Amino acid sequence: MNQEEKKEQAEAVETEEKEQPAAEQDAKPAKSVKKNLTPYLLIAAALVIGIMSIINLNKNKDGTQSCVVVPQAAFGQSQAQVWTELESPATAQAIAKFTLEVPETPSQVYTDAHYYVYTQQIYEIRYLNSNGEEGLRIAKGIMCGSPVYDVNETYRSTNIVDVGDKEVTEYGDGTNISIATWVSGEYSYCIGAWNAPLSKDAMEQLITQVQ
Repeated sequence: MNQEEKKEQAEAVETEEKEQPAAEQDAKPAKSVKKNLTPYLLIAAALVIGIMSIINLNKNKDGTQSCVVVPQAAFGQSQAQVWTELESPATAQAIAKFTLEVPETPSQVYTDAHYYVYTQQIYEIRYLNSNGEEGLRIAKGIMCGSPVYDVNETYRSTNIVDVGDKEVTEYGDGTNISIATWVSGEYSYCIGAWNAPLSKDAMEQLITQVQ
């Protein structure tokens, strides 16, 4: 091999060594892109699973609505659970997704009815007098068999009585009734007369008229 051939061979080897790192360097961005995509794919998968889990929290095994209702936005976010005052029984019923039947005039003093809904879980009517003071409240809710309201105060008397086909817990002072609660089917009910307790007969008559 003459000098010129040796020179050409050396140049060929040098060129090959230079090109190999370049090829390896070209391959690195592809690996980097793949690596950078992985966290986004994992996040997307977690979001899908999370959304489906949140939706399923509000479903029974048979696919019907659960008794604890938390409406979901389009992407699974839980909406705030708040009391909303509505203008009419029809509007309240449309928001609550269930009815609350009460007598036309459950009280001769507290006649100003205000309609409230808590998410799609509680439908409530609050009755005020001419001075704007509340004296009667009738509520119906989907509560998994629990009372609509927890009775935290200690009343002088607590009795469980049968009113028609309902088993009612009455709280009062021994003579008049301040709170009556019962469960009928999938719904829980509460009549509250904290500021103006009802006689036992008046309360039980009202219970028979609430559906």
